[in-house]
Amino acid sequence: MEIAADACKVAGKPPIYKPTVEAYDQWAPVYDTDGNFLQALDSIMVRQMLLPLLTPLLPARARMVDLGCGTGRTTLELLRLPDVRIVGLDNSRGMQAVAMARCKQMLETLDKEAAAATLSFDTWDMLDEAHDVPEVAKNADAVVSTLVVEHIPLDVFFGACSRILKRAGLLLLTNMHPDMGAESQAGFTDPVSGEKVRPVSYAHTVEATVEEAKRWGFETVWGPEKRDVREDDLIKLGGRAKKWVGKKVWFGMMMKKA
Repeated sequence: MEIAADACKVAGKPPIYKPTVEAYDQWAPVYDTDGNFLQALDSIMVRQMLLPLLTPLLPARARMVDLGCGTGRTTLELLRLPDVRIVGLDNSRGMQAVAMARCKQMLETLDKEAAAATLSFDTWDMLDEAHDVPEVAKNADAVVSTLVVEHIPLDVFFGACSRILKRAGLLLLTNMHPDMGAESQAGFTDPVSGEKVRPVSYAHTVEATVEEAKRWGFETVWGPEKRDVREDDLIKLGGRAKKWVGKKVWFGMMMKKA
């Protein structure tokens, strides 16, 4: 696991590395509009492939935790699942404030019979050993965590998922593929200062992810699925995806806690 580095220089200037929470608080106002193609691809894969695999396996009134919910990109997809109870957890108050506003707006447009039963948010940092999982998130039937584990050591991430999930609970996980992580990482250009800002990032391999999950008692029930960028993706993903055509940029899998 290596922290990605020099591939992210912009206009000859090195990126500024910041603690993850600070970086995402700063990123929050433009996170959903800065043209990040990996987020767009992830949303497509979650909507078209992963959630259809997960939802038939959920019990009635399932409790689902969106771990690292950010601005609610995936939470919005979960809101369309009838009768589930959703908890959004994130360590960035700035990102979570955006998520709350977006979800409130969507709930006003959804038929109550076709929407989630409940939605709540809480602030929690997986790296903060002094604070346990919020009570509202414990004993969950499923954890959905999209493009999050890049910022967390694998043992910390799977330890958190283990504490959240009930026995036989399901984990849906997506992440940047290490082939992309070797050349790039999450980050953004601050629209005010023009600085390229990077949070802490780890280029986890698919194999290391699966092995660490096993050590925490998780078995893989689907995947790992790996995805490259294709020519016909560009119309949906935008121009920033063009340099990645033919390269693996994403992986996802579903696991079950023993």
